[in-house]
Amino acid sequence: MHIGELARRATVNIQTIRFYEREGLMPAPSRNSSGYRCYEFADLERVGFIKRNQELGFSLIEIRQLMDLHRTVSGMAFPLRRKPAELQAIVRLGRERLETIDERLHTLTGMRQQLAELLRQLESPSVSRCPASSRQAKS
Repeated sequence: MHIGELARRATVNIQTIRFYEREGLMPAPSRNSSGYRCYEFADLERVGFIKRNQELGFSLIEIRQLMDLHRTVSGMAFPLRRKPAELQAIVRLGRERLETIDERLHTLTGMRQQLAELLRQLESPSVSRCPASSRQAKS
């Protein structure tokens, strides 16, 4: 498939594909006789992997590390008797990201509760003063 089809199927724009190539997240594609980039299904899967991990909050550097680690781990013989350093690195990175997500959830939960309370007060039958102002005065 050409770059336009890859971008459409991956729901990204063409510039994103080119950016991933420049950043080393995707290998340089083969080219046909006319010089057009030619991609395989594996490239579509790779773009999906990158997008999913970006949505989870991983940086491009972390995603590159995950891809490198995945490549290493996928070449190992299973079952493993002990966890190799590469697998431990994936677990460590996942734990760090999980901690970050938990922190964000805690912050968002607090923000949600404050907003819900503010809306409850504003939607009450009578509002005598701005609930947001009264909060600041109490602080």
